Amino acid sequence: MHGYSAEESIGRRIQDLYPGQALARHAEETIRHLAKQDSYEIELRHFKRDGTPFQAWLITTLLRDERGKPNGFVLTARDVTEWNRLKEALEAEKMRLEQQYRRQQALANIELAINEPDELTIALDRIVKIVTELLPASGGASILLWDATSQTYTVSASSVPGQPPSMVTRRIRKQGGATRWIIDNRLPVIVNDAKNDPFGANPLLLDFGLQAYVGVPLISEGICQGVLYALDTTPRDYSANDVDFLTTLAARASTAISKVQLYEQLRQTNTILHNQAVDLAARNADLDAFAHSVAHDLKNPLTSIMGYAEMLLDDYDLLTDVERKEFLGYIAKRGVKMRQIVDELLLMSQLRNREVPLTPLDMQKIVDEAIHRLDTLCNERGAVIHLPQSWPSVLGYAQWLEEVWANYLSNALKYGGKPPEIWLGATKCGDRSDSESIKFWIRDNGKGLSEEEQQQLFQPFVRLHTDEQEGHGLGLSIVKRVVEKCRGRVGVESAPGQGSTFWFTLPKAGVD
Repeated sequence: MHGYSAEESIGRRIQDLYPGQALARHAEETIRHLAKQDSYEIELRHFKRDGTPFQAWLITTLLRDERGKPNGFVLTARDVTEWNRLKEALEAEKMRLEQQYRRQQALANIELAINEPDELTIALDRIVKIVTELLPASGGASILLWDATSQTYTVSASSVPGQPPSMVTRRIRKQGGATRWIIDNRLPVIVNDAKNDPFGANPLLLDFGLQAYVGVPLISEGICQGVLYALDTTPRDYSANDVDFLTTLAARASTAISKVQLYEQLRQTNTILHNQAVDLAARNADLDAFAHSVAHDLKNPLTSIMGYAEMLLDDYDLLTDVERKEFLGYIAKRGVKMRQIVDELLLMSQLRNREVPLTPLDMQKIVDEAIHRLDTLCNERGAVIHLPQSWPSVLGYAQWLEEVWANYLSNALKYGGKPPEIWLGATKCGDRSDSESIKFWIRDNGKGLSEEEQQQLFQPFVRLHTDEQEGHGLGLSIVKRVVEKCRGRVGVESAPGQGSTFWFTLPKAGVD
């Protein structure tokens, strides 16, 4: 083992065979231990006769005579170089397997997070934490998501000390840069020492005291979604196993991102389908209401028209000229009522499907046209209408807004006092949230409305005071839809015995 034969060794002093201070110190240490115990073991670095080093395991056992007095010792030496090599290899393999086991457990945890499609942040945070702990990465880890449209990336998850998770988006250089290179080439980049970084000084490294990094692309279905980085505060040689581990994690991250994107697309699609279903339900409700209400209201004037027409046909020669004209007048009046119902239904259909540009309005002209349409009713009721001297400038669609005023005025004339007295006006909206709008109103001197009645207004085919006036319940629902199409709101203020004030808002002209 040492290179000496038995003949060369027997009878010689150990100090002669192994000169040097190290052996002398070992001898002194052995004597100290043998003074307290009969045996002493130690592992030392020994040298062969030719100077070749090896690891020796030494066992020194004290010998005693009949009286128990120490009179020598037995020294057993064993070459444990190969044993130690195997032991170290076994420990390294054990550590590798333990690390692999921990990494597999970590991957399983990531899979659980990925299966929650709306929890992308949790999945990405777990990945950077796993990289930091199990690679391990002394400087932390980061995931950068890439936006090809804006040519920017965002740090979406990070365990780098001092780096905020939602770091401000930075624009990647058009030329150069590790992140851009990885995204363009879809290959890993390994920089063992930032001083030798082929992409030059990186502010993201310098700002956080990082000296080495490895980055792998996040690829899903052939599209590079970003980069996963492992970072270190000192230079480091990254192994192939390290890169494989990061590549596996990058694949998991890509899967999580793709699932969230798919989930978001499905959510948006479901939202669209839900809105379409709601709209369809509203349309169906309108159609049902039409079938039960409007059809009935159309039937009444149609029945009258048919009745008077049959009387004219059957008794034409028996009727006087006055009676004939009277019957024809009834027919014409009922025809106007039917045309009015049809026109309003057509307008409702337009409001659902048509968008119009909003332009500055001449409100005085619109109001005058609406009043002119109701001249006959005004004269019949002896109505008094009070108008302001001027109107503020607002945006809207004139043809539709004339219908709004006509409906409000018609209701005020029908349900106002006897005779009706009506006030029209406009004021600034008092609500801060609606400070860029003008509030238009019409106030009557009628009986007023209860809270319950106010809640039923502006709904299609809802009629109040059915015992007092004819109607088909479309007017105020049309008002509501017209005003909303013009980016405004409608409402009513009333109390029993105090009249009613119906109002609507429109955006000021010159305000986006």
